[in-house]
Amino acid sequence: MEMRVLWLLLFAGSMAQEDMDRNVFLFPRRSNDDYVVLKPMVTGQLHNLTVCLRSYTDVGRYALLTVGTLESRIRNMFVILQSISSYSQTSPYHYSNIYINNMASPIPEKADVLGWIHRCVTWDSNTGVLQLWVNGKVSPRAVLQKGFSIDLQDGISLGHMQVRSGNKHYISHYYVSNQYEWDSSSLFQGEITDVHMWNEVLPPETIWQVLLNNRDINGNVISWRSLNYTINGDVTVQPKLQCRYGSESGSSHSHCSME
Repeated sequence: MEMRVLWLLLFAGSMAQEDMDRNVFLFPRRSNDDYVVLKPMVTGQLHNLTVCLRSYTDVGRYALLTVGTLESRIRNMFVILQSISSYSQTSPYHYSNIYINNMASPIPEKADVLGWIHRCVTWDSNTGVLQLWVNGKVSPRAVLQKGFSIDLQDGISLGHMQVRSGNKHYISHYYVSNQYEWDSSSLFQGEITDVHMWNEVLPPETIWQVLLNNRDINGNVISWRSLNYTINGDVTVQPKLQCRYGSESGSSHSHCSME
């Protein structure tokens, strides 16, 4: 009986489903052992998507979100990766690399150092049109992997992306390997919050409301306010710095405090 109670407590500590609106995931170090797996509310093939999240870190190279886990046979089916190319104090631009089926589209972005960055990625399989929104500002359109579909059955990982460590095969439009490991050059350190995913391309006015953290707008694939997740390693749930967002002279701004 005591062993059963202990097992239930351990299970409850590793998996949870809750409203995370006032919380963040804190990744304290760059480690292969530290990541979070999210369980989507719907599975199957996605032909359209919108993914939004907020991150707080430095200008390093960090994987923010990956569709799949180490057990997935498809490498980097969908990834949001923060890069550091071309960043300096006089030219504060870096890149987000958006991967679909292990093919990347680098998109330049401008954001403050040591500030919360809100990103939304939209993609339409029918046209391949890809767009990145950073703190409410949209990038020029790109085209990536027209006609592809994204499979959610293995879940979604925060803080890591895959790198191949075994033999690779190309089967039915997918890059398939018999073994993967986490890419040590893109391990995340910092904070992630407000993760939402939809199985549609959201219009600009809705993306702006997501930036403002409108509680009435929640993902139908992943919702930060009804999140089913598993923590691995030393990632912890911490209180969020409560940020109030607005616009001033056409630019977004925020004021944050602990509540």
